[in-house]
Amino acid sequence: MDFEEDPHRYQSSDEEDFQEAIDKAVTLPKPILLWRTSPSPSPSSPKACSTLIIGTAFGASTLLQTISAKTLLGTLILPGVDLKDNTADLTSRSNASCNVYELDADPTVIIIPCNYRIKDKDSLNFAKVVLNNIQAKRIVILDTLSPSSYFSGSPDIDYTFPWLRLLQTTGSTTVGKITTLEVPNLVQNLGAALLSFCEARGFADAYLLLSLQEHVYGKALTTLATLRGLKEGLATLGCPAVASHIDVDNAAHLLQDKKVGSNRTRSDRLYV
Repeated sequence: MDFEEDPHRYQSSDEEDFQEAIDKAVTLPKPILLWRTSPSPSPSSPKACSTLIIGTAFGASTLLQTISAKTLLGTLILPGVDLKDNTADLTSRSNASCNVYELDADPTVIIIPCNYRIKDKDSLNFAKVVLNNIQAKRIVILDTLSPSSYFSGSPDIDYTFPWLRLLQTTGSTTVGKITTLEVPNLVQNLGAALLSFCEARGFADAYLLLSLQEHVYGKALTTLATLRGLKEGLATLGCPAVASHIDVDNAAHLLQDKKVGSNRTRSDRLYV
């Protein structure tokens, strides 16, 4: 029986393991990054920015989607993604694209709300396309972590807001206000692939911010605490201007109505 590769990132992972994963990923269909500008950025001439913020599916992408003062730079198309009932209207809450925007208040900040779920086997190729075409001085990845997969070493851990954990690449500036994800915990999926690629390529100031998100019977329970935690963590990581443009209440309504990207096809529940 064949099993799909799962892009886990252990804190002890090294470049050789990551290179092996890259070699296995070369045969998979590649994402296509389409730019509105001409000439288009490319791996040989990437788009430069001060900060790149990527929000994975569920609450993280929804938070970035609520930023209204943003300008479309391009879109990323991943082969095989189910976009049934999607709309081409970028202003529609039902749009399920993975678009690249620059912040109007600071055009040196690029945000990517990934409004559809990236399969495990496609995560590494997604990371390669994005990070080879966009060159950022600082990279922040917003994701979630379920307490059911978290090992604290203590039976008395208190999951109170804001419950945040952080992983960062070697050489990144230490952020003392956010607890580092403890060993032997691991992350997986798109967030792991993005941070692993940053680590393997020696990118400094690359962070993976994790906010608590419960899962019950395999269904995600996105709470206001999850959303507020990501917003506060983003400000702590040196992006207060971006955080100030995020509307948590609007994000809650979008998730509750299931009208944002991949959340439209899920049984997400919002606890207020």
